[in-house]
Amino acid sequence: MPPDPVAHDKSYPFPAPDHCFVYEAGEWRRLAGNVDRNDRVPVLAAGSNQSPEQLTRKYGAIADIGPIPAQRGRLADFDVVYAAHLASYGSVPATFQHSPGTAVTVFVLWLDERQLARMHETEGNYTYDHLTGVHIALEAGDTLDEAYAYSSKVGCLNHQGGCASLAEIGAKRRRFPALTQAEMLSAVRDRLAPGIALDDFIRAHVADKDLRAARSAALRAGALPALYP
Repeated sequence: MPPDPVAHDKSYPFPAPDHCFVYEAGEWRRLAGNVDRNDRVPVLAAGSNQSPEQLTRKYGAIADIGPIPAQRGRLADFDVVYAAHLASYGSVPATFQHSPGTAVTVFVLWLDERQLARMHETEGNYTYDHLTGVHIALEAGDTLDEAYAYSSKVGCLNHQGGCASLAEIGAKRRRFPALTQAEMLSAVRDRLAPGIALDDFIRAHVADKDLRAARSAALRAGALPALYP
């Protein structure tokens, strides 16, 4: 049965394990041992790509897509914040932002060529960027100093003059206020359609792509740039 759109939107960025895992054929299991990184690229998951539930939506219908290892760790001097647009399913999605002193929980997806091509197809609102000179401390014990990431094309949502972090994603020494998805949707509702019940506000732009586009355009006004090269 399809999920209730309102409950689905409020649950973004969707449940993620608290450990490294391998996604394969609609299922996931704990990652044991090292990752064979040959012919794979490290892609940082900012928001819903951390969730096996979302990976199933992206890869579940593709036969023989193969396993996707996901290593958990912390990315230094960054945070995961809200992007200045609405996703096709109605949530306010995530993007990375420079945040000196912060260490945010991330998953590094090790994608092969076919898996990466499919991921590109699902990230139309984002640029695909090569981040160098970063520090990612993986739970496996090693570190990465470069990786790839998807960055919002329109920037970060401007919430009361600054960025807002995703409360559902853990971080140490946050500089930005942290809001849950429901709290951010409420803030967007108050900005764009005050007085409407939150669930009605969500249902309206899930059902009407033109309305969703108009609301996304309004969020782009005053969007904040990503402050990293």
